[in-house]
Amino acid sequence: MTRIIAAELFKMRTTRTFYALVGSALALVVLHTIPVCAFVNFAPDDEPLDVLLFFISGLIQVFALLLGILAATNEFRHGTITPSLLVVPNRIRLMLAKLVAALIVGLVLGIVSSGLIIVIVALFGSIRDFNSGDEQLALLVGSSLASALFAALGVGLGALVRNQVGAVVGALVYIFILEPALGGVLSLVEALDDIMPKYSLGAVGNGLMGADIEDSTALGQAPSGLLLALYVAIFLAAGLAATRRRDITA
Repeated sequence: MTRIIAAELFKMRTTRTFYALVGSALALVVLHTIPVCAFVNFAPDDEPLDVLLFFISGLIQVFALLLGILAATNEFRHGTITPSLLVVPNRIRLMLAKLVAALIVGLVLGIVSSGLIIVIVALFGSIRDFNSGDEQLALLVGSSLASALFAALGVGLGALVRNQVGAVVGALVYIFILEPALGGVLSLVEALDDIMPKYSLGAVGNGLMGADIEDSTALGQAPSGLLLALYVAIFLAAGLAATRRRDITA
C-alpha cells in the first residue's frame, strides 16, 4: 500500500495544475497578509491573526478541495485509469491510496499556508507592536486539519461524480453561490436562521480552524471537526460505492 500511495503522490506532484493551485494558494497568503500587517492601523485589542486565518484559510480549504477532486478525477479524464487498475486491480484500494495522498497534500498545504500567515503576523507584530495572537498552535492545527479534510472531501466528490469539470464547477458553485444563497434564505426564518452559520460546510471548516471572530456563531473546534469528518465520510462512502459498481470505462 505504501508504494501505491507514493505513486499517487508522484502523480499529483508531476502535473502543472498541481503547482498552479499550490502556487496560487501561497501567493494568496503572501499578497493579502503582508499588506494588511504592514499598512492597517490596529487597535490594542485587535487580533489580525484570527481575521486573516478566518478569511484566507477559508480560501485555502477551497484549493485543497480542488486538489482532492483532481486526485480522484485526473485519471478518468486522461484515460490512464485502466493501466492503473491493471497494476492495482482492487478499485477500493486504489481510491484509498488517492485518499491518503490527498490527505497528505492537504495537510501540508494547510501547515505551510497557515504557518506562513502566523509567521508574517508575528514578524510585523513585533515590528509594529500589535497583538499577534495567543493561540497560534491551536489555530495552526485546526487550519491544517480543515485543509486535509477538505482535500479528502474532494476525493469523495471526485469519485462520486468522476467528471472532472462537473465536479470542480459543482463544488465552486456550491461554495460561492448556493451555500451563501441558502444561508440568506434560511436567515429569513427565525427558527432556521442559525442552521447554515453552524452546520454548513463553510461554517464547520471555519469552526475547526478555531479563529475567534466577533459575532461568529460557528460551533467549537471539536464539534466542527467531527461534523466535517462526518460530511467527508458520507461523500467518501458514496464515492467508493459508485467506483466499485460502475463500469470503469463509461
